[in-house]
Amino acid sequence: MTSFTCRPYRGTEDLAGMAGASARLRAHLGLLEPIDLAAMEHRYTHLVNSDPLTDCLVAERDGVTVGYARTEWHNLVDGDRIYEITSVVEPGSRGLGIADVLISWCEARLRTIASTLPPDRRCWYSAYAFDGDAETIAALGARGYGAVRWDAEMLRPDLRDPPEVEVPDGYTLRTPAEHELPAVFEMLVAAFDEHWGEHQAQDQRLGEWLDDPRFRRDLVVVAWRGDAPVASVGNVLEPSPDGSVRGLLDFVATHPDHRRRGLARAAIAESLHRLRDARATSAYLGVDTDNHNRAPALYESCGFRVVTRGATYRKAFEPGEDRR
Repeated sequence: MTSFTCRPYRGTEDLAGMAGASARLRAHLGLLEPIDLAAMEHRYTHLVNSDPLTDCLVAERDGVTVGYARTEWHNLVDGDRIYEITSVVEPGSRGLGIADVLISWCEARLRTIASTLPPDRRCWYSAYAFDGDAETIAALGARGYGAVRWDAEMLRPDLRDPPEVEVPDGYTLRTPAEHELPAVFEMLVAAFDEHWGEHQAQDQRLGEWLDDPRFRRDLVVVAWRGDAPVASVGNVLEPSPDGSVRGLLDFVATHPDHRRRGLARAAIAESLHRLRDARATSAYLGVDTDNHNRAPALYESCGFRVVTRGATYRKAFEPGEDRR
């Protein structure tokens, strides 16, 4: 059996190999969200509380990248702190113990990071795994992690006959002007502020959104009350190798003061029309299935159905102790 080696991340030249390993895992699991190398490069140059040169480890077999792991940390709106692990192992390299090595390295790195931060919050190790990713799920379970929150990808398989756009009285629906984007972003931060696991506002970055190579202002749908943005759906076009295009509803948000009025439904309907006009033939989104605003039911009523699932795993963070 071919062994593997691990080494530190060297720079953006590593991202193509990392993206390839992740793409192979996603294809094996049947995930809808593809790996976009340009978007991944953007992500790695806009990280918050994570420096890949010290916080990322790459796994190789015979000179080919077969997995990687990265750490970051965030203070949460609920008062806790998470020490987060991202771990990827391609399916062809299962059974070698790569996931366990990567997660063990991440925990050690996070304990070092934690020693530089004030012990003023309840803390958790946190990791995410897709259903069917047996390598990662087994490694997390062996180290004492348990699933605490579940989410899903939901697909609308075609864009024929999208819902009618019905805007509630007193509101308008339109694309934001460029100078209005900061206000839209502030609204998004406020809208997601009460969501489970949300990072504190200072860890949110307007530039990360606007500089994303997939960002298109004409695909941002915003509901307005006068001049104030109060709900929004941000959309992305994802071309496939076969030439087809799928739309991603990247976020769906309504300010707490304007919920239960049909604004999200109107913005979703408008998004489906715009995606269809941009040649997309299907659309999908991600959802927290425990969302307290009943988001899954809203998306189902708009023609979306669950196709894949995943979970966030946590265990209590106790500095200086390996609780395997």
